[in-house]
Amino acid sequence: MKGLFPERLGVRLVEAGAERVVGEIDVEAGHCTTPGIAHGGALMALADTLGAYATAIQLPPGARTTTIESKTNFMAAVRAGTTLRGECVPLHRGRRTMVWQTTLRNAEGAVAAVVTQTQIVLPREPGPEEPRQPSPEHQLAALFRDRTPEEMRATLARLERGGAAIYEMLAKAEPDEAAREALLAAGRRELENAAALEAIEAQTSATSKR
Repeated sequence: MKGLFPERLGVRLVEAGAERVVGEIDVEAGHCTTPGIAHGGALMALADTLGAYATAIQLPPGARTTTIESKTNFMAAVRAGTTLRGECVPLHRGRRTMVWQTTLRNAEGAVAAVVTQTQIVLPREPGPEEPRQPSPEHQLAALFRDRTPEEMRATLARLERGGAAIYEMLAKAEPDEAAREALLAAGRRELENAAALEAIEAQTSATSKR
């Protein structure tokens, strides 16, 4: 994190292991949104840093990660001049994605926020002499190449519904209740995305027939 945003934010790693990553920041005036109260973005940035770090220390050699989804629930204020502490634990660790939940607590020990984020696992970049294979992202994007907007919306809606089914399968296999609910919530968001795309397509179709 040397020289990067987490260092500028003031993140200190307290503990880093396969089952838990803990970090802190000392809340200063520059972290605040109104005098004396920490900005929600500072809380989210700490959680995102811990989730990304938790993924990074478990990646296979050469692999990379980036956040693809993050959801935050705020519960209590964090005041300037105090320490914000985050504890990040795994909800799901797969070959392609990892889901983490970070509980942020203020100086009184009250839960200030809970952040659930999904990290994608990106494959190792080939060396200069190695042939480059299309990434999973490029392979997925190829499904939409040379398609009409209508075809792209229909394809994306099917993928969203397929993603929802995968989240549901993961939830059924997850023994932890909180993790199971997080996975089901992610699946519901996929279904909402699919419904939105289908609604746009229906409206476009109805307009074109007038």
